[in-house]
Amino acid sequence: MLYCTIPHQTPTNLAPALLLTARETKEKPIDIMGAPLSTPSRFLNANLAVIDDILSPLSPTQIITATSVSTCLALAAYNHGSSTVQSLRQWVKWSHRHGLRTTFQYYAIQVAKILPWTRRRIDRDIQKQTDDMVFQVETEWNDLLDPSARLPENKHHSLPIRTTSTSELLSLLKKWSDFESLRWNQGQASGAVYHGGSQLLEFLSRVYGLFTVANPLHPDLFPYVRKMEGEIVAMMIGLFHGRVKSDNSYEKDGEDRNNEGTPDGKVEVSRPVCCGTLTSGGTESILLACKSYRDRARDLYGITCPEIIAPVTIHAAFEKAAHYFGMKLIQIEVDETTSEVNINDVRRAITRNTVLIAGSAPNFPHGVIDPIQKLAKIAFENNIGFHSDCCLGGMILPFVEKLQQLGRLGETGDDTGDSITAPVPIFDFRAQGVTSISADMHKYGYAPKGSSVVMYSSAELQHYQYFVSLDWTGGIYASPTLLGSRPGAISAATWAVMVHLGEEGYLEITEGIIRTARAIKRGICNDIDGLEVVGNPLSSVVAFRSNLPLLNIYAVGQAMTQKGWNLNALQYPSCLHVCCTHLHREKAMTFLNDLRDAVNEVKSHPDKFTGGNAAMYGIAHSLPDVTLLEPLARGFVDAFFTA
Repeated sequence: MLYCTIPHQTPTNLAPALLLTARETKEKPIDIMGAPLSTPSRFLNANLAVIDDILSPLSPTQIITATSVSTCLALAAYNHGSSTVQSLRQWVKWSHRHGLRTTFQYYAIQVAKILPWTRRRIDRDIQKQTDDMVFQVETEWNDLLDPSARLPENKHHSLPIRTTSTSELLSLLKKWSDFESLRWNQGQASGAVYHGGSQLLEFLSRVYGLFTVANPLHPDLFPYVRKMEGEIVAMMIGLFHGRVKSDNSYEKDGEDRNNEGTPDGKVEVSRPVCCGTLTSGGTESILLACKSYRDRARDLYGITCPEIIAPVTIHAAFEKAAHYFGMKLIQIEVDETTSEVNINDVRRAITRNTVLIAGSAPNFPHGVIDPIQKLAKIAFENNIGFHSDCCLGGMILPFVEKLQQLGRLGETGDDTGDSITAPVPIFDFRAQGVTSISADMHKYGYAPKGSSVVMYSSAELQHYQYFVSLDWTGGIYASPTLLGSRPGAISAATWAVMVHLGEEGYLEITEGIIRTARAIKRGICNDIDGLEVVGNPLSSVVAFRSNLPLLNIYAVGQAMTQKGWNLNALQYPSCLHVCCTHLHREKAMTFLNDLRDAVNEVKSHPDKFTGGNAAMYGIAHSLPDVTLLEPLARGFVDAFFTA
């Protein structure tokens, strides 16, 4: 007999053998070597006989197969800790979400991919779809160009033989720039362009021109660029409440926001213990942080299969880091209503290979701030690093917090139960366990694109970010980031905009953005039937979805596109979001009116809005295996660089 579950009662035919003891055995059995068996041996042999009886109905092949499978599972569980269980749990959740039919279809496709003749047919069909999509995308993008850009003299597929005058080029480029600015300067694009005003833009262009040839790789040639980069890092660490230590120098009548005056009336000057480096953007900041944790875990603990734990709403750069650096990303589901991650699921996902837990402040899809304090505490208790990804909100959340302290956001709540003064949860170095933070200055810091910072709670951790070559024939080589040479002009412009705006300037801009975002949130919740806000966003991002079965949110997005808006389409759950910027000030009512009209148009004429994102995401959600879309995504990226 074979038992798949534990029986409620012991079978009567097995009870005597299971209860067999040496005292009840009259004869002294002998083992295969002829020696008398001891009491433990007799007990073991008796119970082995019981096992033989249980397995007797099985063939040798079945026994060998079962033993092999169970051994492999045991080894997997040993090597990967509870990640095997976690993967199984995620598979069960996926099957429950998509249904049994979709699950069977998924595995049928996996089998079809293995068979050569079906694989060739699948590849052929996908390639045809990819070619058609790339042609359509290239055509649409080329149609956006001014007709003059398509003239033969303005198309360059090879280096021109003769020189072109600078005045002629400037005239042409000015025309192109003016044409492009019309697409975003009206304040209808979600995120993308973080504009601090035309005067600020002109100022940054002048600063950039002054340092065009500067390269921070050579601090001896560009000492002021090195000075500015160091001060940018220091200002950012201070903004994120980095730890400071006392210095012996004092400054009379000075002001230090991190220290109180000394008994003799002087103010102590402090410098951060935390450290950091400038990077080219949020993705590089995240990549470098993940590399640091990977290398540190390998060096100190011998971990060769490192794992990252993060909510599914974490930025895709973490998935890219895992792909580049041979790490495994364990993604934890979030609540479908609140978009908040389950802390217990995070705790259960920890294994001996976990080197990093990460959270967002806020996350890109829904603008929801993860429970950074709780997540960091779990990391701290398990001696694991924690990264707070503030790339989107890093230059806005600190000022929202300051505005609340100053009482400048008002005290009035809304009908949704959320107040505009709801406190921003702690997301920075004040939270115990936070060991690194990434933040972009080229978003709400209004610096030129290509400006971000990654900060660490210790120099020891940051040193694992660096690359050092001691035996290169070109000399000893060391670099802090993925790039070698870097544009010093971006660093100079970043320093200039931070010093120019100061806290006062950032508070003023942030107040306008947050009031706009809150007005949009209230309007969707209270005035637009068929839509609901995802989670409880506290910063500049407001995500919304349909709460009516027949209202396709992607069709609403297409209707908004026809009205000139450029919104972000999201999935799981299907929704749209608007990322408010300085350009959206005074645009809240216009947005809400257009959104209300778009919803009514889709309700009245749903067949008019079946293309664009509505079609693409409709196909994606209907496919049992979304990896079939990967060639299309690669083809889309190919189109970026076609002439």
